[in-house]
Amino acid sequence: MDIVQSVKARETAVKESDIETAVAFYHPQVVMFDVVKDFQYQGTDALRNRLSEWLGSLARVIDFEIQVIHVEEESNLAWCATKNHIVAETVQGDKLDMWWRETACYVKDPEKWLIRHVHSSVPFDPATGKASIALKPS
Repeated sequence: MDIVQSVKARETAVKESDIETAVAFYHPQVVMFDVVKDFQYQGTDALRNRLSEWLGSLARVIDFEIQVIHVEEESNLAWCATKNHIVAETVQGDKLDMWWRETACYVKDPEKWLIRHVHSSVPFDPATGKASIALKPS
């Protein structure tokens, strides 16, 4: 499975709240920089817990899309830049419509590419110091 196919399979797993399938695309010692909470998460157990917390905060996922911007592969290392978008309803009944950026670094195991490091971010407004979560990509 190539990286773009892997990204699309992860996208489907999140749409279906299938945490175990989503986690299967990550290296066991993945290091993750998320847009919320802890400074970093490490390992698939931490990732599984973070995904459970995030998806558990949603009453339903209306849409989730990962748009691949760029992929570069060399030997057993690769990286992929994406724009991610979720539209969902929270358990409190609020609507979530958010874009964020993500860069994932991959290592090749004998059968597939695994995410070894992932960094998600949103721009921030330097005047307020707050995240600009209402921005949409052009």
